[in-house]
Amino acid sequence: MNKSIRPAVAQLAVLAAACAASIAFAQSQSKVQVQDINQGQAGMLNTQSMDLGNAKDGGKAQVTAGSVTQGQAGMLQRQNLSIGNASGKNAKSNVKAGAVVQGQAGMLNNQDLQIGNASGNGKSNVAVGAVVQGQAGMLNNQQAKIGNASGNGKSNVAAGAVVQGQAGMLNNQQLELGNTSGNGKSNVAVGAVVQGQAGMLNNQQAKIGNASGNGTSNVAVGEVIQGQAGMLNNQQVNVGNASSGSTTVMTGAIIQGQGGMLNSQQVNIGNK
Repeated sequence: MNKSIRPAVAQLAVLAAACAASIAFAQSQSKVQVQDINQGQAGMLNTQSMDLGNAKDGGKAQVTAGSVTQGQAGMLQRQNLSIGNASGKNAKSNVKAGAVVQGQAGMLNNQDLQIGNASGNGKSNVAVGAVVQGQAGMLNNQQAKIGNASGNGKSNVAAGAVVQGQAGMLNNQQLELGNTSGNGKSNVAVGAVVQGQAGMLNNQQAKIGNASGNGTSNVAVGEVIQGQAGMLNNQQVNVGNASSGSTTVMTGAIIQGQGGMLNSQQVNIGNK
């Protein structure tokens, strides 16, 4: 190569690298404002997946949306909804949305919802309306994780009522709200937390504001209510328990109600 053009080539290489870096940086930032978001399916073996305002590895997401809805009718269906979660170094997510609703009718269906969870060094700030999961049928599963933090993650979540409802048998509900592990920090404020089931061989589990490792959990919640009608059902609530971590939880009344036979209830509050 001609010696006279080598410096120019080197400068071009540096410029190209800088441009690539700037493009990558620009792509790592997202600002979105949308109206209502709806997904609907009927049949079987269908899947719905939605990612809204999630950030990872230095990314920054800012999203404002209306209501977010997923609906399915049939069997062997799956819904997966992820909103405002942050993971990895310096990831930041800011999300504001209306009601968040997942609904399914049929059997062998699954709902998975994750809102405002933070891991690594991620920071999540989420404000949403009511959070609702509803299923009718049998052998269905509901799982909601809201405002949990692990590693060095920091989560701030404000939400309306959190409701899980199921009708049928052999159904499962699991709710995790404002739990921390590692050096995670979680601040969560929600309205009432309600889990309701009708049928038999159903299971409800709610974990609210529990801390382990060096985690710090601060949770304010309205009433916590679990209700079941039928037989061979199980209810379990864990609130403000600490295993070497620190937790502060403020709640209204905690209520468990069952009608039927061979049912089980368990409450663990403020244990260390």
